[in-house]
Amino acid sequence: MSGLNLIPIQDDIASYIAAQFPNYEVIEDMLLDEETVLKNNNNVKPYIVLRWGGLWALGSKALAGVRFDEYSSTVDIAVVAPKPRQCRVSLNAILDTMIGWKPTNSTPLYPQGSNTLLAVENANGKPAVYIASSRLVFGVNAQNVGGYISH
Repeated sequence: MSGLNLIPIQDDIASYIAAQFPNYEVIEDMLLDEETVLKNNNNVKPYIVLRWGGLWALGSKALAGVRFDEYSSTVDIAVVAPKPRQCRVSLNAILDTMIGWKPTNSTPLYPQGSNTLLAVENANGKPAVYIASSRLVFGVNAQNVGGYISH
Protein backbone atom coordinates (compact mmCIF):
# COMPACT_ATOMS: atom_id res chain seq x y z
CA MET A 1 0.00 0.00 0.00
CA SER A 2 1.30 3.42 -0.78
CA GLY A 3 -1.05 5.92 0.71
CA LEU A 4 -3.47 6.11 3.58
CA ASN A 5 -6.16 4.04 1.89
CA LEU A 6 -7.87 1.88 4.52
CA ILE A 7 -9.88 -0.19 2.02
CA PRO A 8 -7.18 -2.83 1.31
CA ILE A 9 -6.63 -3.36 5.05
CA GLN A 10 -10.37 -3.54 5.69
CA ASP A 11 -10.76 -6.04 2.84
CA ASP A 12 -7.92 -8.12 4.30
CA ILE A 13 -9.58 -8.19 7.73
CA ALA A 14 -13.01 -9.06 6.29
CA SER A 15 -11.53 -11.84 4.13
CA TYR A 16 -9.60 -13.27 7.07
CA ILE A 17 -12.69 -13.35 9.30
CA ALA A 18 -14.77 -14.95 6.52
CA ALA A 19 -12.07 -17.60 5.98
CA GLN A 20 -11.70 -18.34 9.69
CA PHE A 21 -15.45 -18.53 10.31
CA PRO A 22 -16.97 -20.00 7.14
CA ASN A 23 -20.23 -20.99 8.86
CA TYR A 24 -21.07 -17.34 9.53
CA GLU A 25 -22.27 -14.78 7.04
CA VAL A 26 -20.05 -11.69 7.29
CA ILE A 27 -21.83 -8.40 6.63
CA GLU A 28 -19.94 -5.12 6.31
CA ASP A 29 -21.14 -1.62 7.14
CA MET A 30 -24.61 -2.72 8.25
CA LEU A 31 -26.41 -0.47 10.65
CA LEU A 32 -27.83 -2.65 13.38
CA ASP A 33 -31.17 -0.90 13.47
CA GLU A 34 -34.17 -2.36 15.27
CA GLU A 35 -36.17 -3.06 12.11
CA THR A 36 -33.37 -5.07 10.46
CA VAL A 37 -32.54 -7.05 13.59
CA LEU A 38 -36.13 -7.81 14.59
CA LYS A 39 -36.98 -9.22 11.13
CA ASN A 40 -35.01 -12.28 12.23
CA ASN A 41 -37.56 -12.94 15.00
CA ASN A 42 -35.46 -15.39 16.99
CA ASN A 43 -34.95 -17.65 13.95
CA VAL A 44 -31.69 -16.06 12.91
CA LYS A 45 -28.60 -18.08 12.19
CA PRO A 46 -25.82 -16.19 14.00
CA TYR A 47 -23.96 -13.76 11.74
CA ILE A 48 -21.05 -11.32 12.00
CA VAL A 49 -21.25 -7.61 11.31
CA LEU A 50 -18.14 -5.49 10.67
CA ARG A 51 -18.30 -1.71 11.03
CA TRP A 52 -15.24 0.29 10.04
CA GLY A 53 -13.83 3.32 11.82
CA GLY A 54 -12.04 6.23 10.23
CA LEU A 55 -8.42 7.24 10.31
CA TRP A 56 -7.00 9.29 13.18
CA ALA A 57 -3.50 10.49 14.00
CA LEU A 58 -1.70 9.31 17.10
CA GLY A 59 0.85 11.35 18.99
CA SER A 60 3.93 10.00 17.17
CA LYS A 61 5.31 12.23 14.41
CA ALA A 62 7.53 11.04 11.58
CA LEU A 63 10.60 12.87 10.36
CA ALA A 64 9.50 11.97 6.81
CA GLY A 65 6.35 14.12 6.97
CA VAL A 66 2.70 14.01 7.97
CA ARG A 67 1.72 11.15 5.61
CA PHE A 68 4.20 8.95 7.47
CA ASP A 69 2.90 9.84 10.94
CA GLU A 70 1.38 6.99 12.90
CA TYR A 71 -2.36 6.62 12.40
CA SER A 72 -4.93 4.19 13.73
CA SER A 73 -8.30 2.89 12.66
CA THR A 74 -10.83 0.44 14.06
CA VAL A 75 -13.16 -2.38 13.23
CA ASP A 76 -16.19 -3.04 15.40
CA ILE A 77 -17.08 -6.72 15.34
CA ALA A 78 -20.64 -7.67 16.30
CA VAL A 79 -22.30 -11.06 16.47
CA VAL A 80 -26.09 -11.24 16.14
CA ALA A 81 -27.66 -14.44 17.48
CA PRO A 82 -30.90 -15.67 19.07
CA LYS A 83 -29.27 -16.58 22.41
CA PRO A 84 -26.89 -14.52 24.58
CA ARG A 85 -24.48 -17.42 25.11
CA GLN A 86 -24.19 -17.90 21.32
CA CYS A 87 -23.18 -14.24 21.05
CA ARG A 88 -20.58 -14.47 23.80
CA VAL A 89 -19.08 -17.75 22.62
CA SER A 90 -18.94 -16.58 19.00
CA LEU A 91 -17.49 -13.17 19.81
CA ASN A 92 -14.89 -14.70 22.12
CA ALA A 93 -13.81 -17.14 19.39
CA ILE A 94 -13.51 -14.29 16.87
CA LEU A 95 -11.51 -12.10 19.25
CA ASP A 96 -9.24 -15.01 20.20
CA THR A 97 -8.49 -15.52 16.51
CA MET A 98 -8.12 -11.82 15.62
CA ILE A 99 -6.15 -10.31 18.52
CA GLY A 100 -2.51 -10.20 17.48
CA TRP A 101 -3.22 -11.11 13.84
CA LYS A 102 -1.51 -8.65 11.48
CA PRO A 103 -3.33 -7.49 8.36
CA THR A 104 -1.17 -6.66 5.34
CA ASN A 105 0.42 -3.18 5.66
CA SER A 106 -0.84 -2.70 9.19
CA THR A 107 0.04 -3.44 12.78
CA PRO A 108 -1.39 -6.40 14.71
CA LEU A 109 -4.97 -6.00 15.90
CA TYR A 110 -5.56 -5.26 19.57
CA PRO A 111 -8.74 -4.72 21.61
CA GLN A 112 -9.98 -1.32 22.69
CA GLY A 113 -12.61 -0.85 25.36
CA SER A 114 -14.85 -3.60 26.64
CA ASN A 115 -17.27 -6.04 25.07
CA THR A 116 -20.96 -5.25 25.11
CA LEU A 117 -23.98 -7.55 25.05
CA LEU A 118 -27.47 -6.24 24.53
CA ALA A 119 -30.90 -7.68 23.86
CA VAL A 120 -33.18 -6.38 21.13
CA GLU A 121 -36.78 -6.79 22.20
CA ASN A 122 -39.73 -7.64 19.97
CA ALA A 123 -43.08 -5.83 20.08
CA ASN A 124 -44.09 -7.88 23.14
CA GLY A 125 -41.06 -6.72 25.11
CA LYS A 126 -39.34 -10.12 24.95
CA PRO A 127 -35.77 -10.48 23.72
CA ALA A 128 -35.84 -11.37 20.01
CA VAL A 129 -32.09 -11.44 19.34
CA TYR A 130 -28.88 -10.53 21.11
CA ILE A 131 -25.91 -8.53 19.89
CA ALA A 132 -22.40 -8.90 21.31
CA SER A 133 -19.74 -6.49 20.09
CA SER A 134 -16.16 -5.44 20.58
CA ARG A 135 -13.68 -3.08 18.93
CA LEU A 136 -10.26 -3.90 17.50
CA VAL A 137 -7.66 -1.25 16.61
CA PHE A 138 -4.91 -1.36 14.00
CA GLY A 139 -2.12 1.05 13.03
CA VAL A 140 -1.34 2.35 9.57
CA ASN A 141 0.76 4.94 7.77
CA ALA A 142 1.72 5.59 4.16
CA GLN A 143 4.16 2.66 4.02
CA ASN A 144 6.45 0.67 6.33
CA VAL A 145 4.07 1.06 9.28
CA GLY A 146 5.91 2.55 12.25
CA GLY A 147 9.20 2.68 10.34
CA TYR A 148 9.32 6.47 10.05
CA ILE A 149 8.28 7.31 13.59
CA SER A 150 10.77 9.18 15.77
CA HIS A 151 10.35 9.03 19.53
